[in-house]
Amino acid sequence: MLESEGLSAENIIKVNVWATEKIDWEFLYSEWEKLFSHDYPAMTIGYIAELGLPEIKIEIEIWAAKV
Repeated sequence: MLESEGLSAENIIKVNVWATEKIDWEFLYSEWEKLFSHDYPAMTIGYIAELGLPEIKIEIEIWAAKV
């Protein structure tokens, strides 16, 4: 989706993560480093009771902008 708007991971400025179960932080950070190197965007993480559909356990919302 980023590419369709002429953007890349460098344009990501904010990430919101909503989870209904414990996050595997070791896995998340290993993937994060592949995408962002060491310049991480601002991030909010929240544990909630449920998302819109019961089969969804995690939602990741990404904001990107040309700055």
